[in-house]
Amino acid sequence: MRINTNVGALQAARNLGRVQDAVQRSSEKLSSGFRINRASDDAAGLGIANVLRSDIRAYAQASRNAEQADSVYSIAEGATQSIQKMLERMKELAAQSASDSVDANGRSRIDAEFQQLKAEIGRTVSITKFQGNTLLNGGFGATVSSSTALAAGTGGYDVQLAGAAAGTYAITAGGGAITMTLGAVSQTMALTAATNQTLSFSTFGITLRTNSSVTATSLNATNVVVAAGTGSFLVGASGSYTVSDVLTITGSSLDLRTSALGVNASQVDTLANAQTALSSIDSAIATVNTALGVIGAGQSRVQNAIDNLKTVIQNYSAAEGTIRDLDMAAEMVSYSKNQILAQAGTAMLAQANQSGQGILQLLRG
Repeated sequence: MRINTNVGALQAARNLGRVQDAVQRSSEKLSSGFRINRASDDAAGLGIANVLRSDIRAYAQASRNAEQADSVYSIAEGATQSIQKMLERMKELAAQSASDSVDANGRSRIDAEFQQLKAEIGRTVSITKFQGNTLLNGGFGATVSSSTALAAGTGGYDVQLAGAAAGTYAITAGGGAITMTLGAVSQTMALTAATNQTLSFSTFGITLRTNSSVTATSLNATNVVVAAGTGSFLVGASGSYTVSDVLTITGSSLDLRTSALGVNASQVDTLANAQTALSSIDSAIATVNTALGVIGAGQSRVQNAIDNLKTVIQNYSAAEGTIRDLDMAAEMVSYSKNQILAQAGTAMLAQANQSGQGILQLLRG
């Protein structure tokens, strides 16, 4: 019989500690609902679950991106339908003016409404925007191409676009002013030499930045070239982030400016002009219908992408749950068992600690 080393008590204490650790782990799992709370619980499973969780969050954002793309198409469709109605009215007016049942005064009044409708088409195109990007001027997704305004020695160092249409914007400078021109439209701003400044040509949606090397004439006879491009929406997270995961809108397919429609110079003030206008309007209506086809096809694809993304998110969530989530019933069985073992272990440890009492009897003699 030994006093210093109570092997039975040590063994009971070891078993009790192990069972109490198991009770603690079960309590942690039951309170969190997760089978894996730390890497030691299941390192491989945690790695897989973390990848799935990151994919789920990426797919959820991709789903929101797709919904935003659907919103873009809806906005574009609403405005395109309005332009279609205006063209229908313009055709009606042109048909009325193309008949000699109307005199010169009547044609003048008809042409006044015709010109107002043309102007309204232009205004509709200019105000149809999403997040500052104009949708129906052919510039959605446009980029700055080669631009002589950014050449060495001009003082221009940056061009930013905010809905600018594709085209070559001519710049003239001198006398403390700078003018940007596209076709018959221009905008003039003050230009200060040797100054860092931001020149916002809001008429065109172009911002030109200059540094201190700019002079009164260094930007004269330069240009900003805006190239047609595509608007991109990330609607997937498969890893093909530049191809399969991206849906695009070709900006040039949604160019409904009066110049693109071919009616910018149309008039119905004479019989001959009205007849010419009818042919131009027929072509314009065909262009609008083509744009509606592009919008409709894009919306259909986006809506199917949204449905697929929601299915992917559901399945990925189920896969992650299978790995990470706790089987509450099974863990509760383990928890109850370990609680009972802990109580039994405590009792046995108490008994083991009493085993040394027998030595006192020997000492008493």
